[in-house]
Amino acid sequence: MIYLSNFRTAGNDPRAISIAALTPKGFKGERRKDLAPKFSTVKNFKDGKITNAQYIAEYCDIIYSHDLDKLVKELDGHILLCYCEKNEICHRFLLGLYLKVETGIEVEEIGGFDEKFKESFEKNGIPMRLLLSEEEKNKYGLHNKYEDDNIIGHWRELNAIGANELFINGMN
Repeated sequence: MIYLSNFRTAGNDPRAISIAALTPKGFKGERRKDLAPKFSTVKNFKDGKITNAQYIAEYCDIIYSHDLDKLVKELDGHILLCYCEKNEICHRFLLGLYLKVETGIEVEEIGGFDEKFKESFEKNGIPMRLLLSEEEKNKYGLHNKYEDDNIIGHWRELNAIGANELFINGMN
């Protein structure tokens, strides 16, 4: 099980891991900058220079640059923290959702999700899809392989055939 929360709620828990671009000075737990969005991406999003879809796409590149099975083993039992309040679509929500979809690990927001967010986890509602180009389909022999050519949910299978590059920069 992987838990999600914010610094205010669970920042003092010994299982807490910061996945924020900037971590509060008083935080004593582990820091995983490799799971944080780029600071420039966060700033551009907050300043309205990129859309929600662009923010999600850039963060998906970070998620899928990892070996997800290894990442789940490293994060199992821990609480992943950022600054966002619960029930906001933020990078910790995205990370938890994609890890659940791709590996099946259970993910829980401390204090629970509101219905909208709970439904996204229960139904594996993906807020962004990674689609294959014709060139990519040809390269890997994947014509008509996945519904709507969506590769989300097929990380293990594609990784096994050496197609993990499809996930990185898959939104561009």
